[in-house]
Amino acid sequence: MSSSNALYRQTWLWVIVILLAGGGLAYWIISSAPRPERMPPQEQARLVDVTELQQTKSRPHWSTGGIATAVDSVSLVFQVSGRIDWVNPDAAPGTLLKKGTVLARLEQSDFELQVKQAKASLTQARSDLAVEKGQGDLAEEEYALAAQDLSQDERDLVLRKPQRAAAQAAVANAEAALAQARLALKRSEIRMPFDGRISSRSASVGSYASSGTAIFGVVGTERVWIEVKVPRYFLPWLDTDAPAKVSLPSWLGEQRDAQILNVLPDVDELDRQARVVIELSDPMAAPRVLVNDYVDVQLPGREVEAYVVASRLLDEDGVVWVVNDHRLRRREPQVMFRGRQNVWLKGGFKAGDAVLKNRIDTATDGMKVRLPGEESAAGGARP
Repeated sequence: MSSSNALYRQTWLWVIVILLAGGGLAYWIISSAPRPERMPPQEQARLVDVTELQQTKSRPHWSTGGIATAVDSVSLVFQVSGRIDWVNPDAAPGTLLKKGTVLARLEQSDFELQVKQAKASLTQARSDLAVEKGQGDLAEEEYALAAQDLSQDERDLVLRKPQRAAAQAAVANAEAALAQARLALKRSEIRMPFDGRISSRSASVGSYASSGTAIFGVVGTERVWIEVKVPRYFLPWLDTDAPAKVSLPSWLGEQRDAQILNVLPDVDELDRQARVVIELSDPMAAPRVLVNDYVDVQLPGREVEAYVVASRLLDEDGVVWVVNDHRLRRREPQVMFRGRQNVWLKGGFKAGDAVLKNRIDTATDGMKVRLPGEESAAGGARP
């Protein structure tokens, strides 16, 4: 029993010795091994995109829009009444017609008869006047032979002056009646008042047209007006001698020049903006502008030397972020004019600056960045 206990204690003693020896050997190996150097954390360069920054001469502009309205737009009516006898087959809506073209005509017989009657009445009145002149001349000869001393009124009666005046008045009335009859005959036709297009037609052969009833709508094709609204602060910049630019989305970027006519004397009642009228000549030329088209308008400002960048790249506090020598930098230029899409800036930039195109929420001055095509190395961006 005692011998087995001794053997058990001896076994455990050897186990303890072996463990202590192994632990010491492990400690010696670890402590004598070379220690690696601790490397400082390396700054990572963030990928950004930039756009070139260059000071050039350019015009601030204000982008707006308005509806094209016809300068000349009228409703044509008959000024006399009658039955419509003829309608120009070319007078269809949309047709371009020249000034003076006859569009429709009333039945002519009644009006021509009135002209003939007026001519006859005038001939009769002139004949009566001629007879009266002869009688007056005869009375004057008889009065000269009689050598009577009469008052002025009595003398006028003897010389038949009242009768001559009545005959002359009858001639004048007959001439006026003839002119009126000819005018009615002329008004029995509707003609184009200017070069333009037919916008509407309500005339049919055989229908009765009352005086003043609209028969045709005509729109001039030489020019249209466009009224646009601009903020008051743009008015000092507005260059009325430079052409405005007019466009439609369907033109695929093409523009036409329009003339700035006037700044209206009152502001819009709702948004208190100023109103400007521009004129586009020959709207039917390609690319065409139709009446009531909503067109985009770019109003020109005075030419200035400035940096032009997208408005979204200017922070509310007036800061523009730029990249210079692979570092993000904060610049605070002077704002000359802020438009809807671009902003015109002056000063505040340095040589080598390029404007940051993509906004960074955590941007800090001096942050390391890299551009597309450059490698992101542990040591930073490759120059």
